Amino acid sequence: MLHILNGDSARIGLERSGIPGEFVVWPDILYEGPTPLATGEEWIAARTAYLDAIAAQAPGAVAERYRRNDAALEAFRDHDEVVFWFEHDLFDQLLLIRHLWWLNGRGARNAGRAQDTVRITLVCRDTYLGPLQPAQFLPLFVERQPITDAQIEWGSRAWRAFCGDDPTRLLPFARTPSPDLPFLAPALRRFLEEYPSTANGLARTEQQLLRVLSTGPLTKHAAFRASNDLEEAIFMGDLSFFNIVDALASAPHPLVTDRGTISLTDTGRDVLAARADHIALNGISRWLGGVHLAPQRLWRWTGSSLLPATV
Repeated sequence: MLHILNGDSARIGLERSGIPGEFVVWPDILYEGPTPLATGEEWIAARTAYLDAIAAQAPGAVAERYRRNDAALEAFRDHDEVVFWFEHDLFDQLLLIRHLWWLNGRGARNAGRAQDTVRITLVCRDTYLGPLQPAQFLPLFVERQPITDAQIEWGSRAWRAFCGDDPTRLLPFARTPSPDLPFLAPALRRFLEEYPSTANGLARTEQQLLRVLSTGPLTKHAAFRASNDLEEAIFMGDLSFFNIVDALASAPHPLVTDRGTISLTDTGRDVLAARADHIALNGISRWLGGVHLAPQRLWRWTGSSLLPATV
């Protein structure tokens, strides 16, 4: 039995639960950085170039992790069952649809049915796996469900839209609740909220950061916790959040200062109050799925839709 997990915290708990099998962690912050519609070396090259640039890791560590985990996935037919363990938040829902697309490309239709040699199942509830005690994994495991053709089809279509260069193609998946993937629509809406706002050019995470700082300075960790308190489903790790803090602090017109504690600048207060626009002041170069946001190719979030825009 092969288990595909979202992170090491879940792996440690599952390994101690007594549930048998091989445990593979496939974590990736797919909500940031380029995501080509590809597998293998093309995928590894794109993701490694981005991840190596934002995190201090040993040279080749990211690529080696990808190749090791991909090899375990490619050998899925060597197992009698493959269990995917994912959560309801944006981080995990992107992992889920990426893997559903991957299964589709491997011909894993009718997954989990009696005539298949490999049973492919899913654990996905509104439960965070990392904090669970080992004994709490067993009831989730017992309740796992076969992955269906409908899930593979909807997830594959959503992933293709996510990786495309026209973000409006993602809107139907964010607006249309799916009984097959019930957590996907709200997760994708949260992703679309990372596009710069028509009001002030801030992504939702940036807006939340400035909001929690509006009452006074905070340490990075305190700001991270306070921002997460504003999320319906927590998805962002501290490294991604701290990178956002650093980008706002090092911008040509800084919105925050970081001198041990983070504080709003006067410019940050103006942007938060929509008296100024972050993108107009500081420009933009950011990957969201298959879209590279830049001054000459910009999309803005209205609160319900995406509009092409210029700075």
